[in-house]
Amino acid sequence: MLINWNIRELVRGYIRCPKFLRSFRGYNMNIPYMIDWAITNSCNLDCLHCRGMDKEELDSRTILRVAEVIPSLKPRWVIIEGGEPLLRKELFEIIEIIHKSNIKIYLISNGMLFNEDFAIRFAELNINLMISIDGADKESYEKIRRGASFEKLKKSIEIANEYGILDSCPLTIGKHNYHQIGKLFHFAKKIGYKKITFLGLKPCRDYEKYVLNGEEYEDFFFSIIRNQKKYQMDVYIDEPFFKPFLKEHHIDYSPNPENGIVVPDVSRCIFGEYMFIETNGDIKPCTFAPVAMGNVNERGLNEIWRDMQNSELIKKIKDLSTREVPCRECKYLYKCGGCRSRTFNLTGNWSGTDPSCPLKERVV
Repeated sequence: MLINWNIRELVRGYIRCPKFLRSFRGYNMNIPYMIDWAITNSCNLDCLHCRGMDKEELDSRTILRVAEVIPSLKPRWVIIEGGEPLLRKELFEIIEIIHKSNIKIYLISNGMLFNEDFAIRFAELNINLMISIDGADKESYEKIRRGASFEKLKKSIEIANEYGILDSCPLTIGKHNYHQIGKLFHFAKKIGYKKITFLGLKPCRDYEKYVLNGEEYEDFFFSIIRNQKKYQMDVYIDEPFFKPFLKEHHIDYSPNPENGIVVPDVSRCIFGEYMFIETNGDIKPCTFAPVAMGNVNERGLNEIWRDMQNSELIKKIKDLSTREVPCRECKYLYKCGGCRSRTFNLTGNWSGTDPSCPLKERVV
């Protein structure tokens, strides 16, 4: 069966986190391949899957200083998020500083404050705008994104399309909406999206209530494959065990789009290989990690990054041989590694097996 799955870029939404990744070919492991930055904790919504944020924010002087330093780290791209980033008064100053270095910028917004004035500025600064939908109809969307307007969502996406700045549609998937895959594809295509990034639910409030288990992930993946073929949209799935899943089920993912699915060369967990900047200036090895490696109010960004790479925690996590059974005995260990933040949140063990893995019962 031929599936035309044309993935040009990964667009964590993530961000983030984020994930955003085309390929790790030639990637310099001494620099963060991307930086995910939550510039504000202010938000006009109360989403079901919100990870929660620190109550403190960087002051104006510090946040602009951080923006000035980011280009020296040479990330491939920067993700700007929040909260709702459109609420940060220094937003355009931050973007302009990073833009001067020709670093690609993705901005994640809920779209409720977006208008033509923002669209004009974003187009001038080559911003790649991502507005998530999460629900395929008014009832489900407004239930997940509490305080949002379904009609405003559609209007914002229409404006973004008019100005040529609309990028991938981030969709966070959990028990609350994974049964809507077909409807989500249909709706995303109908309102003008050409690409979808499916994000597995990461640690948040009531996490255990909503995170998918292995059997549900298997159903979810097969549903994605069926609907991608039907709707012919570019798709990326931000889960480290997705590529092994394709291999295990003999689904083509070779680099030639005419021959099947295209996925990044490396799709494993990238904990510690990128940098997340929290609203209070904490630097984390993953957007959802409960640990900080330093704070920009106390030390420089470059110094924190170097220390992160030399930390015992990061070394242990990057050493996949430290994984526990059955993960350590899995034939896909070095192609996956499991999501570390999810695993730690659910098990309290950095080296444990990812509880959501759909392959853990069959590939050892």
